[in-house]
Amino acid sequence: MMQSNKNKTIVGFGEMLLRLNPGNYQKIQQANSFQASFSGAEANVIMSLSTLGHQTKFVTKVPSSALGTRVVRELASYQVDTSQIVYGNERLGIYFLEPGYGPRTSEVIYDRSHSAIACAKREDFNFDDILQNVDVLHISGVTPALSESLNQICQALIVEAKKRNIFVFYDSNYRSKLWNHSQAKQFMEAILPDVDAILLGILDFQYILEKSIPQGTVTQQLETLYDQLFQEYPNLQYAGSTKRTTHSMSDNSLQSFVYDGKQLHVSKEQRFDILDRVGGGDAFAAGFIHGIICGFSSDDIAEFANSASVLKHSIHGDINLATEADIIQFNKNGTQTIKR
Repeated sequence: MMQSNKNKTIVGFGEMLLRLNPGNYQKIQQANSFQASFSGAEANVIMSLSTLGHQTKFVTKVPSSALGTRVVRELASYQVDTSQIVYGNERLGIYFLEPGYGPRTSEVIYDRSHSAIACAKREDFNFDDILQNVDVLHISGVTPALSESLNQICQALIVEAKKRNIFVFYDSNYRSKLWNHSQAKQFMEAILPDVDAILLGILDFQYILEKSIPQGTVTQQLETLYDQLFQEYPNLQYAGSTKRTTHSMSDNSLQSFVYDGKQLHVSKEQRFDILDRVGGGDAFAAGFIHGIICGFSSDDIAEFANSASVLKHSIHGDINLATEADIIQFNKNGTQTIKR
């Protein structure tokens, strides 16, 4: 079990993308201009953890161009250590976000094939340097889905982390536009013996791990599924997920679940309006990691991670800019009038 220490260093490994989205909830076919920002599943988590006061590092491969320099500068602006980022190739991955509104769902179009990181090779990365003085490694299911070489790099990095007694946090983060259930299952089963904490929900159990879903409420189902998973993989210390209720694309409710090997801990359900949904899951992951590192009780991890995700929905872009004080205040008092 990890000892509480906010000075621990967390490293994330993955891709940074250029995000382009029309303004004013326009559809892409209406747009004459796009708002630009930077994002990436693991990077979002790492930048959020920096905002929460942690020492962080991010590892990726970026183009040898002004675009690559801009990505590194973005990470550095959050006080993220970028010393292990490597340069090469000329392509930065892009994704276009068409924000949903009311009954209209959001749509993502990827333009990331053959990006610098997707074409990366094992020899691009020095694992000894990457993992030096690191306490937590964060990887999600997005990165190994990008290419076979990245799949193997992620597996090898996790193995090397465990050799060094580094806490491994894995977010299933399944993306159907990147790989299929069979490929995700093969990767997850390969790494599960070396994972300490994992985020996966009922659909992951059903479609990726191909488990039978028991009868009962969501809480009862998760408690049974997590218990079975922990019996199969006794190395696991934590598992978690969220349940989202969509009233409309701009009106959702969220509830979070944390399993600690003994029981399932359930947060209160929070209803909220949405400015920008993308990155909500990454904010939850960052809140989860923060709670573990800071020695929160499992109940408090569930509440903190849930509130972190809810607050992210009020912030434009993929990165949660809410501080620890913001999240604690919101969890305690909910939405308030102007702070004076």
